[in-house]
Amino acid sequence: MSRGSKIARGTLAAGLILAAGVTGYALRAARTAPATRPLVSAAPARSAPSSPAPAAHRARHALPDALPQIPFRDRHGRLRRFTDWSGRPLLVNFWAPWCSPCRAEVPLLEQLSRTRPQGLQVIGVAVDARPAVLRYAQQAGIRYPLLIGLRPGMRAIRALGMMAVFPFSVFVDAHGRIVTVEVGRLHAAEAHVILGRIGALDRGQISLAAARGQIAAEIAQLAAHRATRAQG
Repeated sequence: MSRGSKIARGTLAAGLILAAGVTGYALRAARTAPATRPLVSAAPARSAPSSPAPAAHRARHALPDALPQIPFRDRHGRLRRFTDWSGRPLLVNFWAPWCSPCRAEVPLLEQLSRTRPQGLQVIGVAVDARPAVLRYAQQAGIRYPLLIGLRPGMRAIRALGMMAVFPFSVFVDAHGRIVTVEVGRLHAAEAHVILGRIGALDRGQISLAAARGQIAAEIAQLAAHRATRAQG
């Protein structure tokens, strides 16, 4: 591996830890058969995402350069892969309908899907049984594309080197490169920072390493600001 690649991966890992700031809670009991239900947990909504994620909730290892090409069925039963949306920046949100912080971020994801900042495409990866996902998606009015499945979802999580702590969002640039990951409920301020840097990256104004470094620094500033407000 080249020295530049090692630096970029190190920067991405640092950005992930700074961006995470979550505390896992309440391992979810199975609604489906215990033999097939994976061990997963939910991340609560964050008021101040300043503390590092517990070790169990960090990436298992350095994130890959690109999204794994694992086939999913969408809400209409069609076979889809992430490459179906190549050529545009992506926000790939891993979630489950039983997860309360996942449900809380749906309005923001819907807004981002409608306004499409930087040409963004929002994709939801629903890691749960299909009937439960479709039922909640209808109730919540989710319109952005959904990729559904417990097994393919867990395969994708493992391929990313992540733990099954929901929600988490993977941000990808228009060239298909993973730029950063936000663990826990996504807030508008974090999304604005990340998408702004991805826009600059896609326009050739900054490098991938610079985008990652700037995202990490600005997310840390947001965390510090929230912490100060919470204490005051």
